[in-house]
Amino acid sequence: MEDETETFQHLFVQLTTFLGQYRWLLDAYVCEFFTEKHWDKIPESWRSVLHGIAPQEIADDLLCSSGRGTRTTVWPLSLLAFRATAHSLTLPRQACNLGTLVGQLGADGSSLPEDIRDGQLGSPELQHCFRRHVKPKKQHEILRLATTVRWLCDQAGCSNVVDIGSGQGHLSRVLSFAHRLKVTSVEAEGCHVTGAARFDKQVVTDIAKEKIKKQEEGDINDVLHAQPSHVTCFLKPDISVDNFLSVINQHNPVINHDGNESEQPSFVVSDQLSGWNVDMELPNTKKIRTSEEASASKSDSGVRTYFNTDLTQREKVVHDSDTPLDRKPFTMVGLHTCGDLAPTMLRVFTCCSDICALASVGCCYMKMTCANESTSRRDGPVDVQPQPACSEYGFPMSHMVKRLDAELSYQARELACHAIDMYTERLKSDDSEVMMPHCFRATLEHFIVKHDSTKRRAGIRSIRKAHKMDFKTYAEKALARLIYPTDTQVPVDSAEAAEMLACWKDVVVFHCLRLVLAPVVETLLLLDRMQFLREHGANCQLVPLFSPKLSPRNFVLLAIKH
Repeated sequence: MEDETETFQHLFVQLTTFLGQYRWLLDAYVCEFFTEKHWDKIPESWRSVLHGIAPQEIADDLLCSSGRGTRTTVWPLSLLAFRATAHSLTLPRQACNLGTLVGQLGADGSSLPEDIRDGQLGSPELQHCFRRHVKPKKQHEILRLATTVRWLCDQAGCSNVVDIGSGQGHLSRVLSFAHRLKVTSVEAEGCHVTGAARFDKQVVTDIAKEKIKKQEEGDINDVLHAQPSHVTCFLKPDISVDNFLSVINQHNPVINHDGNESEQPSFVVSDQLSGWNVDMELPNTKKIRTSEEASASKSDSGVRTYFNTDLTQREKVVHDSDTPLDRKPFTMVGLHTCGDLAPTMLRVFTCCSDICALASVGCCYMKMTCANESTSRRDGPVDVQPQPACSEYGFPMSHMVKRLDAELSYQARELACHAIDMYTERLKSDDSEVMMPHCFRATLEHFIVKHDSTKRRAGIRSIRKAHKMDFKTYAEKALARLIYPTDTQVPVDSAEAAEMLACWKDVVVFHCLRLVLAPVVETLLLLDRMQFLREHGANCQLVPLFSPKLSPRNFVLLAIKH
């Protein structure tokens, strides 16, 4: 244990020192390439070999960890050292197979039940019902994470799961219906909970029809009671354990099709089973709201609860006859929990004796609160609001990293969310014009700031197929889609624009130099979370569970309490 602690300490020192050395690159914005003269900040020896380099060479020689491309020039040692150090400080991202995963957690891979081996469900003929409304990327994530959670529950000896940030409940449905786990889904957006309930109903209908087809009508009742329980609630970073448990241990009032609460059973199965006519209400859902929000809830179905007050001060939408469920151990799961939600899960896990295991996949690091950022400081684009005051921060979490006074700016955390593997594939493709939007945006930024310096770094909503446009068309669409209000009549000098657009490869090079640092930042964030759990006595492991080409945030942090 002492040797591991020294290893972590040494690694954190290396990570923070390296990132600090290249903060000038880490904290830059590609859109300010021309306005801030970023190319001039790159060492001259680097510029001489990277100027005009082909996208294929950038992918092979800079972004790929092997670095075995065919270089047309000799790179300076400082650039080679930059690339080599960044890759050496990055966690391996290649997705492991599930047998390897089980082995990493200290068990025999053959212990995985046959019906969930390699992420496949036990009933192949029913997989279509879980794929409905789910894109291939999400299917890949759900099947592999659900298999992992099932195994984690078996090792921890529990059958209860709390799915944090459950969205429309795709993971919860697979855990409930396919893996027979008792699931409570917690989601902040009421509209997502409504959608999840509707999708639950569709899955129950499909499974019931399949059982009728196989003349297994006697098992239908089990299916009807397998649906997840849904909670609409926003979890603040400083939520207490008692408040968290009050959320997941309440009985759920039933919600009808029209959204009204009722005392009816959650499912009503008709007598016409032979005709596959299964009529049922939406699955169990519940809302818990603050008294201040009660009046607003009449017009807003997506009520949030901010648990920072005493329970006695809240109005709970539950019946007086309801009593808390028996407290049973459970596994807490979060698939791509945004911003502070992942750190919040980790804190609750360490403090709550009811939680025996954890599976956490984070995302949107730039939305975290950080100790080094004041409430009045804006590191991000002009449309990013200042952070609220908070007693608990998303980074740093561990005492080890806190002692190093580690800092990660908004720009650095946003960079860590980039899809590096996907971008590398784009660089290798023959269609190099897909790189042009970076230069388009940087050129437009030059003219926006030249016209009105207060509008620098204004966010632009997504523009489809921007690489197929000329700059004039792109500028017109982009100015019309500025998130921050501005004058859309920004004058553009055609000759000046053409001169900038000719430098598009240099813009791509600068972007890729920053991308080299992206996985290093993510490694620091993830290891900080892992060290936080280790400091609280948890047995934990970071595993690349998903394919990075499908799912850029592919690491799952697994933990089981001793």
